[in-house]
Amino acid sequence: MRQRHCFPIAALVAVLMVLPAMRAAAAEPAASAGIRYLALVNRAHDSIDRLEVAEPGSGRFQDVALGEAVRGGGDSSTVELHGVGCRYDVRFTFRTGQKMVYENVDVCGLQALRVQRPPRDQLDRRHATTL
Repeated sequence: MRQRHCFPIAALVAVLMVLPAMRAAAAEPAASAGIRYLALVNRAHDSIDRLEVAEPGSGRFQDVALGEAVRGGGDSSTVELHGVGCRYDVRFTFRTGQKMVYENVDVCGLQALRVQRPPRDQLDRRHATTL
């Protein structure tokens, strides 16, 4: 007598239900590939009220959602940067209105970006320091 092997219908239905979830999970890393996280440590005296980034040397700064101001004296915050590269010019605006730019910051290679006190009587440009 010949035996018939039937593939259980329940198993087939389960596989068909799981496939869309597997496809969505596989697509998720591609969608989030353009997100970088930048930890800021504000070692300046004044609070940072605004944060902007631009491609290095472009001068086309775009706002970054900062949430609350990052208080001076060591307060820290982590922000999301949406872009495909690792290098940015980062511009800070302090509570006093003074602006400072850190040029060509490699956010992929940083553990945190330490913001130093801005110079009072010099050009508002510096290079990044890391922790």
